[in-house]
Amino acid sequence: MNSYMILLLALSAMGAAMLGIFQRWRRSREVPADGAPGLIPAPGEDSVAVDQYLYDRCCRYMTERRPFLVETFTLQDLANAVFTNKLYLSRTINRFSGKNFKNYVNYYRIMYAMELFRRNMCLHIAELAGLSGFRSETVFLRNFKSVMGEPPSQWCSRIRKKFSKNR
Repeated sequence: MNSYMILLLALSAMGAAMLGIFQRWRRSREVPADGAPGLIPAPGEDSVAVDQYLYDRCCRYMTERRPFLVETFTLQDLANAVFTNKLYLSRTINRFSGKNFKNYVNYYRIMYAMELFRRNMCLHIAELAGLSGFRSETVFLRNFKSVMGEPPSQWCSRIRKKFSKNR
């Protein structure tokens, strides 16, 4: 084989390797619609860090976009929003929050209901349930007590008293 052939083969192999590296680099720099960088871990990157990053993106999405206000919000909807699959997302939520997806969403709904009540203490419990994405008042009551350790009526009374003392 002459030296030109060897040089040509070496350059071809190097070009293919460079193309692969470039494509991986480009995918890792893609920016999804929510503005966060892609979730492709760098070689040797810790999977716990990637999982934590995904969980943080979910929490930020839930807080900023409030998709939980839609009664029919699903795990697939969240997975689509953060560009991952629902099995991986479900495991990540369980791992970092200690909750399954339904409880994770209901936690955000309860926090939102509490925020609504603090802004407008004239709201009734049925109104809080509907405005925070719950399908029924019964489901709201059960989940509120599970998250807060007391029924919403008791919590609302306590907040009203605290507010009237501070006036």
